[in-house]
Amino acid sequence: MRPYFAIISDSFHSALASRVLWAAFLAIWVLLASLAPIGIKEDYTTSFRWFDVYNGTRMKALLAQGIVDPESQDKAIGRIAKAMPTEMQRQLRRVGEGDEVRIRLSLLTDALNDLVESDATRESDADETPADDSDSNDSPSDDSQADDAPAGWYDAEAWKDTVRLRELRSLDDTPDEELTDSLLRRRARLRLEAALPGVFESRSSRSVLLTYAGLEFPTDFQIDRVQFETLFNQFVIPILVNWLLGLVLVFLGVLVTASIVPDMLQTGSLHLLLSKPISRSALLVSKFIGGCAFVLLCVTQLVLGLYLIAALRLGVWNTRILWCIPVAVVIFAVFYSVSVLAGLKWRSAIISIAAAGALAAVCMVVGIIGGVVDARVVAPDRIVGMTRAGDDLFAVTGGSGLVRLDAPAKAWESLIDSEAGSNDRVLRPATLDTDHVMTARIRNGRFNPFGSGSLDLIVLSRDDDWTPQPSLRLPTATERLIPVDDNTVVAINTADLLTTNRNAILEAIGEEASEDDGDETSANENSDGTTKTRARVDNSVGAWLKALVTMQGGATESFVSILPSDVVLSPPTRVSKILGESGLVLLTGDRMQRLEPAGADASGTWEMTARVNLKRESDRASHVIAASPRWVVVARGDLPLKIYDAESLQFVGQWDFDERRSIVSGTPLEMVVISDQCFLLRTSSGHCDMIEVIKNENEPVLSETPRDSVAPFDSEETNADNTESKRLMTIRRISRIPVDEIESVYWQPDTQGSNDGQLFVAHDVDRVTSYSIDIGNAGLSELSNASDSGSARLSQLSTVTPTGSVWRWIDRYVVGGLELFTPQVLQLGDTTAAMVSGNDSLVIGGGESGAAEVVRYRIAWPLISCGIFIAFMLAVSCLYFSRSDY
Repeated sequence: MRPYFAIISDSFHSALASRVLWAAFLAIWVLLASLAPIGIKEDYTTSFRWFDVYNGTRMKALLAQGIVDPESQDKAIGRIAKAMPTEMQRQLRRVGEGDEVRIRLSLLTDALNDLVESDATRESDADETPADDSDSNDSPSDDSQADDAPAGWYDAEAWKDTVRLRELRSLDDTPDEELTDSLLRRRARLRLEAALPGVFESRSSRSVLLTYAGLEFPTDFQIDRVQFETLFNQFVIPILVNWLLGLVLVFLGVLVTASIVPDMLQTGSLHLLLSKPISRSALLVSKFIGGCAFVLLCVTQLVLGLYLIAALRLGVWNTRILWCIPVAVVIFAVFYSVSVLAGLKWRSAIISIAAAGALAAVCMVVGIIGGVVDARVVAPDRIVGMTRAGDDLFAVTGGSGLVRLDAPAKAWESLIDSEAGSNDRVLRPATLDTDHVMTARIRNGRFNPFGSGSLDLIVLSRDDDWTPQPSLRLPTATERLIPVDDNTVVAINTADLLTTNRNAILEAIGEEASEDDGDETSANENSDGTTKTRARVDNSVGAWLKALVTMQGGATESFVSILPSDVVLSPPTRVSKILGESGLVLLTGDRMQRLEPAGADASGTWEMTARVNLKRESDRASHVIAASPRWVVVARGDLPLKIYDAESLQFVGQWDFDERRSIVSGTPLEMVVISDQCFLLRTSSGHCDMIEVIKNENEPVLSETPRDSVAPFDSEETNADNTESKRLMTIRRISRIPVDEIESVYWQPDTQGSNDGQLFVAHDVDRVTSYSIDIGNAGLSELSNASDSGSARLSQLSTVTPTGSVWRWIDRYVVGGLELFTPQVLQLGDTTAAMVSGNDSLVIGGGESGAAEVVRYRIAWPLISCGIFIAFMLAVSCLYFSRSDY
């Protein structure tokens, strides 16, 4: 082994003699020294940023209503509007009078920040002013100025009608003298959020600000600790590997090591090396390892330095960052293997460098082509949501299109055109009955829930060959449609829950409801002849105020609000229909509530039958919720799956994250109820698993079912997430759907209340496989134990592989072939992101407005591809070196 080590050492010393190497060392040290002063500062989230606004149109409408509506002027929103700058009040008044006025979000948030500052300053000044200061009452002009100042916008009596979060209630109960300046500003922000419900995104109570040498960066970029670590691990590190390590250091490494092989082939040098007891192949491999050792030294310095800066200055103690070292060496080895072969052939360092650069250009071009084809060809065809009417399956695509599956022809029939890069948004289709499907298309609504233009419900009828037809005018910013029973449809938008009936929908497209739909009953009457309660619609107000209500996402002529007056929607909002019932489970902010119709009529104001507070979690992933008649299961990111009693919403157990991740990997994206205790869980890893709520054998069971020990709901709020509560229930996985790359699932029971049915799974972009699931009765009437075997039987019925377009053929065979025979160097950034973050995917967006965009990391294949390429190039080089006469 000594001769081999001697050759490796000789190669290493040859690299150390290069001036480029020492220049690289100096550049690394300077870079680390310049990054060392970076730090973070964590404080309470007090100021508003323009990107905090989820519903800018609603904010503008609420403030305008506070100015022009006499009944609102003494309320919280009216006091805020009157405290705005004069020019802002003038523009808001024009909005309230029906004029089209564009107000930038940054101006509105700046005005709100002034209110936060003025309120905090007023409270701190009040604490410093002596109570017996007689001069404070001697100047009437000062009093009048104080009345006009924005500092007096808060009034406890005006805020009594607002829905306050626990954090705000706690701060309001704390004396001002016990609050720091940051907490005073935090309280002022929460007061503004309470007065403007449904306007702002949910933000963590604390935010992280970047600093440099103790000075804050002058930027509006403000995130919490969890978001910061996610950004660092899944974005900063991959960019670092792809560009700083993968481009700069690799390029420098090739410059330094390109002369090693040509120098070895010089007269006298090669003969001296071959005189040692070592083969030519071993000699070449040893030189190759010596060149890689040089890059290993450089990369180790840089990555270790970055790790220490991240740990000591940013508080990110993530040892997985060190995985960047071997990945960077693999990237260099790919290009160096080409450089070695070129050096053997032409004995020139310049040509060796040019060969490595040519490979880098080829890899970049192939990567760009693959990314463009995936974005322009594959992504628009991807199925993101499905429903079924009779025997017809409908789906919404990633290109904001609507398609129907023609199974005999093995093709998706386009009903609403799909377009790559479309800014439109098509709502997930919902089944009205076996002959009608409904959806909506929001123009420019992909990133803006309001979109542009009018928003009409689109109905597709079997009698019209499924041609899209406009129906009722939908509430502004509608995000989802849910049929709650045979005659009632709920529209969910950013601010309200609103209902209409099936008869009105069909009449709007010129169809008459069937006799068994009860059409002889007036649309404004109940089945007993009494007048329906039209929730939250004030017919006495003027047209301008109705327009403001519409701007806020309120009731329209066809849709009426069902939301109780003490329930306010605040992002993020998730709604789940209870299987087999007309009730809904609503998760908004940090509260979960159960809503049910007040009587047989579902078009009046619903009543809240249960309400609990949820613990505010640090994970920023979207909630996923599903409700059966017995349980409510809530999943969120890397947090445990939590189980609540469906009637009382009391916490009864959870599936711990470590246990769940060992069985089901990825971030939860969708849950579907298939029986009282069985659910389908789809995750970002591309898998879908059938899970079941079971008794927790590690906890003593206090009663036959947790529901027996639950107190009835009253108006007092309770905390559902009591960590001291007995975890009576847990979850187990029954089986996994036997396909990968799952995009969407749809469950259709055989009959109402049946435990059996068909499952439709969209996977591999646009393929559809149907399964028959026979759950049986085991584990339904009585809770099963973890030791019981799964009773569900999964049987595949059919698979449809649609015929793709020419471009899909090009993507599969041409682009796929190029990627197969080209080392996947650029994709090693995905490998690094997965290694550093510990996740196999990245979820972007999600929620009621549409399907989340999922980036699935290709972890193993890039490494395998690069490893095969390196081995092949070294084998060719060794063969050439062995057979050549130097």
